[in-house]
Amino acid sequence: MSPETPQESIYDALGMVVIRVDADLKVWYVNSFGLRLLGFARLGQVFRRPLIELFGADPTNSPEFLAELRDCSAHRGVHQVEAPLTTHDGRQIWISWSIEYRVAADAILAPIFLVGADVTRVHQSMASALLFQHIAQNNPLSIVITDADLTILFANPAALAMTGYAVDEVIGRRPQMFRSGLTPDETYQAMWAALGAGLTWTGEFVNRHKDGAIYTERKTISPIVDQAGRCSFYFAIGEDSSKQHEAEMRLLELSSTDALTGLRNRAGFLVELARLAQRASAARTGIAVVHLDVDDFSSVNSLLAHDDADRVLVEIGRRLDTTVREADVVARLGSDEFGLLLPAPEVPLAAHCEEVSSRLLAAIRPPFKVGERSIELTMSIGIACFPADGSDAGELLASAASATQLAKRDGGDSAVTFDRAAGGEDADRRELLGELRHVVDRQQLILHYQPQLSLQTGALIGLEALLRWQHPERGLVPPGRFIPWAEESGLIIPISEWVLAEACRQMREWLDAGLPPIKVGVNLSARHFRFPKLYSTVGDALAQHRIDPRTLELEITEGAMMHDVAIAARTSDRLKEIGVRLSLDDFGTGYSSLAYLSRFPIDVVKIDQSFVRDITSNPTNAAIAQATIAMSHKLGKVVLAEGVETEEQMHYLRRSDCDEMQGYLFSRPLPAAEIAALRRSGRRLDFGAGKGDTPPTVLLVDDEPSILSALRRVLRREGYRVLVADSAAAALGVLARETVEVIVSDQRMPQMTGTELLSRVKTLHPRTVRLVLSGYSEITAVTDAINRGSIHKYLSKPWDDEHLKSEIRDAFRAWKERFSSDGG
Repeated sequence: MSPETPQESIYDALGMVVIRVDADLKVWYVNSFGLRLLGFARLGQVFRRPLIELFGADPTNSPEFLAELRDCSAHRGVHQVEAPLTTHDGRQIWISWSIEYRVAADAILAPIFLVGADVTRVHQSMASALLFQHIAQNNPLSIVITDADLTILFANPAALAMTGYAVDEVIGRRPQMFRSGLTPDETYQAMWAALGAGLTWTGEFVNRHKDGAIYTERKTISPIVDQAGRCSFYFAIGEDSSKQHEAEMRLLELSSTDALTGLRNRAGFLVELARLAQRASAARTGIAVVHLDVDDFSSVNSLLAHDDADRVLVEIGRRLDTTVREADVVARLGSDEFGLLLPAPEVPLAAHCEEVSSRLLAAIRPPFKVGERSIELTMSIGIACFPADGSDAGELLASAASATQLAKRDGGDSAVTFDRAAGGEDADRRELLGELRHVVDRQQLILHYQPQLSLQTGALIGLEALLRWQHPERGLVPPGRFIPWAEESGLIIPISEWVLAEACRQMREWLDAGLPPIKVGVNLSARHFRFPKLYSTVGDALAQHRIDPRTLELEITEGAMMHDVAIAARTSDRLKEIGVRLSLDDFGTGYSSLAYLSRFPIDVVKIDQSFVRDITSNPTNAAIAQATIAMSHKLGKVVLAEGVETEEQMHYLRRSDCDEMQGYLFSRPLPAAEIAALRRSGRRLDFGAGKGDTPPTVLLVDDEPSILSALRRVLRREGYRVLVADSAAAALGVLARETVEVIVSDQRMPQMTGTELLSRVKTLHPRTVRLVLSGYSEITAVTDAINRGSIHKYLSKPWDDEHLKSEIRDAFRAWKERFSSDGG
């Protein structure tokens, strides 16, 4: 090698590739930057080698590059060419070359200089832009981009189809053109508050189509800032949520209407009572809550056929409805129980109630004609008034029902007004309330735990902590007897804090005993959910007992969530910041809608046992459960059914794609020691002969043992049968031997990438659902594989356990939809 010249010292300081070759295109010099970029350690590796060998066996795949070299030798001058090449260490880069022929006195000196700049990032940016354009143009969601002044710069076809405008009608205009005037001002205020703080905002607009039609759009808007922190663009992605609103209204109608009589059901009655109570409180007026129970209806059931007895109930409902005012609310609360809501009239409420009671009793007395039979009935009526006899819907209805029982004791066919002061039950209540103040100090509270099971695998995957009061004289006091009083009196706060601390303590005890982590649900009362220190109370309990927040699930009732939506949203967000899971309890029985459900960070939706109890025989409750499952899955929520007591209920829920269940079919709530024994036994839900012998099987493919171990640990806790392979070849071997429904493969592996493996698996084993899990962003390869149908979904490392479990559940659900019907 020739000694270094002064010019070459200068070249070594450049951030560009400099190569000198002779007339035979053999290398005499490469500067330091060029050696590093091309993958060489020293000049000796390339000295006097053909230029073509610097770039690998087939370096450029670009005939233009070689043509420019030859043309430079023939015609001299400076030539420009941009070409891809493969470096010595296998990387793919782009170089912009300036090739110059030089005349030199010393014939030994190379006559050609190549000076190159690395323009790989430019090409990557162009590729990314093309990829974005392809994704945006073909995305089913609307995408709109504006500048900082809200001038529309881009709208994809989905956005144009949603709004009804052509592209030239929206570019250069502002999004205000879509406004209908029906979106609340508060929505825009919340949006600008978030965007002004540099945050992403999600919400709903009521917009107007070009043809005048109104539609609802759920939108997510993000500000895009420059290096100086100034907003340069707004990126908005949305979807038409009108159909979701229609589904919600249908679900609300189903969940609030009695299928037999067409009147409101208990849930609808309580919703309306809460609404009227709020209005009456603001107007300082009253409401009468009337509970009606048919006297001795059991004898009618035994006398008549089932359908005939139902016809009598329908006629009772009709008579009640025609007896009261149009403003009054009539409902069927149970089998032979009815309810009325009477907003305060102009006359005093007490006098009005007495007059209405007389008319109701008279309306029921005429005989009911059933075929050739004539049935005479009477009713017992109980009346409670808001606010004197209760401050919430449940307490008011309980007070009215208590008065009904007094009417029945007096022989029925009468009306009784609730008298709190005169009731013996009130004295008992005061006594229990006094003792409730000391239950924590006296250590009279205990927790039992109800198992929660996967309806995919049958495995025990969670527990719900249930409170019991071990009274020294009365024995176990039912929660339904003391929890409402604790809630009303405010004692629920210290009791709830004990429950939270005790559940965490027990979780730590199980962990120290060698049992694996398990999800435990703890109920939050409505009052505790609004407690200002709840966030720190939960955090302190987790920290004190060293509990992973992801294993604690806080269960919140619909009423607690809907009491104050703004406070509920803030509290939910703060709890999610800790990392705990949130579940919505008793779904379908209270005030919530799916619109609210979609706005809260809920992880689990629990179907109330009132819908499960007759799910196999009541079409209305079955429809509610199916709609809840489908809509919850669309929103990315897990669905758990409560109160499953029969195999028929379990199988129906399983066929309806419900994720989890709890109930007496598997186990009653158990003390902690019995739960530990149950967990060690490995007992799981029995799906019946041939229905659950082999758990759902997932194959994990990764060349890193630590990754396989971590993934296997997470998925085995869910009850899956987990197989592993450390290479693509090993995976193909496993698939040849075993029946596998779901495959999760790493992308970067020796010999064969994950996308290549799954492309082969698609052909060899088409009855599989295939996922890629990778820490590398190879968008083009993955996108191509998805488009070809080789990959069901792409997941990224590092993964979140809960998100991974959710995706695996969805993959098995997809497998079931595709293949189970034909014997898979």
